[in-house]
Amino acid sequence: MLVQSIRGWRLGVARQLANLLALMAAYGAAIASGRMAMPVLHPLGYPDLLVSVIAGSVVGGVVYLALTAIGANLLGRTNEQSLGLLRLGYGAGGSVLGFVGALVTVWLSVLAIRCLGTVAEAEVNVARTPAARRAGMVASPMAVELAQFKKSLDSGPAAAVFNGTDPVPQRVYAILGKMARVISNVDSMQRFVTFPGTRALSEDPHIMALQKDPEITRQVVRRDFMGLLGNPKIVAAMNDPKLEGMVRNFELEKALDFALASNGNSGPKN
Repeated sequence: MLVQSIRGWRLGVARQLANLLALMAAYGAAIASGRMAMPVLHPLGYPDLLVSVIAGSVVGGVVYLALTAIGANLLGRTNEQSLGLLRLGYGAGGSVLGFVGALVTVWLSVLAIRCLGTVAEAEVNVARTPAARRAGMVASPMAVELAQFKKSLDSGPAAAVFNGTDPVPQRVYAILGKMARVISNVDSMQRFVTFPGTRALSEDPHIMALQKDPEITRQVVRRDFMGLLGNPKIVAAMNDPKLEGMVRNFELEKALDFALASNGNSGPKN
C-alpha cells in the first residue's frame, strides 16, 4: 500500500482518475463485446461461454491499455505542475487514490484466498479419508497452504473485519463447506447422486453421451484441456439452453443437505 501511495503521488490525481475511468470503461466493453462475440465466433466450435470470456477479456484489455496511454499523454504528473499548492493537492489526491486502490486489491485478495481456501479444504479432507490413504492420495502442497491460510484468516484478530466487509454471502461459504464434507465422504457422495435433481441431470442425453464417450475419457486422462473444450459433445452440452436451465435451477444446497443427512433414505425437504 505504501508503494502504491508513492506511485499515486508521482502520477497525480488526474492520471489516477483516468486509470480508474479506463478500468470501468474496459469492464463495460468486456461485457458488451463478450455478448456480441458469441454469435459471430460460434462457428469456431468452442463453448459460447468460453468464447465470450476470451473475446471480452481481449477487448477489455485493449480498451484499458488504449485509454491509460491516452491519459498518460494528455495528463501531466505531479512534478509537472507549476504552482506549489496545486502540486501538493495533485500529489495528495493521487496518493489517496493509490492507497485506496491498494487497499481494495488486498481486500479482494483476501476474499479470493477465503474462497479458494474453502475449496482447498475439500482436497485436504479427501486426502485424509481412509480410502484416499490406502490409494496413496495426498493433498497438494498448495491446497494445504491455502487451507491453512484461510484458517488463519478466519481465526485471526482481523476475522471480524473480514466477515463484516465480505460481500460474498455467508451462505456461499456454507455451501462450499458442505461440498467439502460431501466430497470427502464416499457415503455422502452416493447419497448426493441419488438426489432427484442430480438424477435428472445425470439422465440428460447430453450428460449420458459425455459419460459414454471413450474419447472424452482419453482426453481427461491425457489432460488434453483444449481437446475437451473443442469436443463437439461437450460444446453441444454447454451450449444447450435446456441443460443450462437445469443446471441453473439445480437446488445444490438441498442436494448437499440430503447427502449429509444421517438417514440416506429421507427425501429432500420442500
